[in-house]
Amino acid sequence: MNARGVIPSLRGGKDGISIFGVNTPDNKEYVPDVLLNVPEEKKKKLKQQNIFLIYYRKDKRKFFLEPVFDNKEVFVVFIKMMNPYQLTTETVVFCILSYIFKIRINRNNKKELIIEYGTNENLTEKSFDCDKKKEFYIGRKTDADIEISDNQVSREQAMIYYENQNWYIKDGGKEKPSGSGTWLFLDQNYEINNDIIFMVGNSSIKLEYIPPENKEKNTNEVEPEKK
Repeated sequence: MNARGVIPSLRGGKDGISIFGVNTPDNKEYVPDVLLNVPEEKKKKLKQQNIFLIYYRKDKRKFFLEPVFDNKEVFVVFIKMMNPYQLTTETVVFCILSYIFKIRINRNNKKELIIEYGTNENLTEKSFDCDKKKEFYIGRKTDADIEISDNQVSREQAMIYYENQNWYIKDGGKEKPSGSGTWLFLDQNYEINNDIIFMVGNSSIKLEYIPPENKEKNTNEVEPEKK
């Protein structure tokens, strides 16, 4: 697996874990495997210098990305939404530029979706009912269900829809993705199984996945194991 422009490959086999982190003001000597671009004001609030990890599990034959939860309040990891994401009654957080969205299915009425959205924690709540409509749009167009008047936001930035008795969200509209992307908040381990792009602070990182069965062809790749 390669993080292009950041790190050539996973770390050379000591513990099999690649550490992505920062130099905090009280420990300038610490150097993680990948040094992230973090605003100084946020560095002062960090509880740990490690922000997230990437590792390979032999038992599952898969790579995983894992945030360091002690830093979750200060730092968040966002995964760029490449495919439709199924929503549940648990709150899912995603962002579009500086706009935050908290979305969940009503536990008492699974046909109703509740969204809180806005900036700087000034959130507006809005609900959607699939009995009235099956598709809802977030974007710059004037008839969007949630309109965002920002030139950096696409006309159809994200689409929420009800299909086969499930709610989904996807980036862009029916025909094409958005320009700036829709980013899903990572609050648990994330299985890496294709090219993904994720964002931490001011750093945007793309991972290229190399399947385990092809590792013998890649002499520079070491198969690590999480302990």
